[in-house]
Amino acid sequence: MRRAFFIVAIAITALGVMGQSRPLVTVFDIGAGVRPVSLGEAFTGLADDEYALFYNPAGLATLTGGRASILYQSHFGASTYLSAFGSFGSIGGGLIFFDFGQVPCLTAQNQPCKDAQGKTIESFGYSSFALTAGWGAMMRSLPFVGTLVPEGLALGLRIRFVSITSFDPVKFQSLGISGFALDPSFLWELGAVGPLSRVRVGLVLENLLGLAFGAAAEENLPIGLRLGVSVLALSLVTVSADFSLNDGFHLGAEYTLTKLGPLDKLSLRAGLLTRTGLGLSVGLGVSFSTLQIDYAFLFHPDFEGSHWLSASFRF
Repeated sequence: MRRAFFIVAIAITALGVMGQSRPLVTVFDIGAGVRPVSLGEAFTGLADDEYALFYNPAGLATLTGGRASILYQSHFGASTYLSAFGSFGSIGGGLIFFDFGQVPCLTAQNQPCKDAQGKTIESFGYSSFALTAGWGAMMRSLPFVGTLVPEGLALGLRIRFVSITSFDPVKFQSLGISGFALDPSFLWELGAVGPLSRVRVGLVLENLLGLAFGAAAEENLPIGLRLGVSVLALSLVTVSADFSLNDGFHLGAEYTLTKLGPLDKLSLRAGLLTRTGLGLSVGLGVSFSTLQIDYAFLFHPDFEGSHWLSASFRF
């Protein structure tokens, strides 16, 4: 029953049914990447792997070589979430698929749902598919910019496409929308500031151009702003924090040990986020040469916890 209520809540929130104007929620609001999730999704000011594309594409300007990551996740013990992200140099691309599966359709009186023609509706579901691509560059390397901007300042640009298939629990009919968004971003690498090192500040203008299509899309994608900062404290722990107008406050910490027997790196992580109540996360990552395995567990106050697992490759 809790699973059914959750999918109805997603449908109502995402598609703005019942005649009310609601912000459009998409699969991009779930989060991506096991390492960022274990850091409470406080990744806008860090953005130092292929998931920079998802959180701050300006971070792509600081990457070298090729990277690829494949992720599987069981969300609240009920859904399937798959993603693949990669970058080569300063260019990145990714895809995301989310499927909540089928839920028995029952009315508030615990009776089978029927459509306008009186036909019984056995079940309904929610699924979303998304594509994204982005690019980042150090601004001093751009034509006509040069020393006009501070050293270490990077610019990023991302385009996103999303398609949603869901169900109107009031009219008992299938609904679908699609949309795209264009997001500029910045990342400023400050280096050492007092006792802190590796100081980075990030800014993303979310959905600066965001359009939605379909009969159920009462609003376009909401414009938002995401600000983040990350530091290396005491030369031991990376601490990052984000604030987003659309999904609240995020905080994360990562402690990494190197050269532990066969392991190149062992990372311990923890975070918190306030998107839908206070969520807590823990995780770890292990690296062997070009392979990295990451795991995270996200605690939620109202639903079952979710497990995240990914494999990443460097080449």
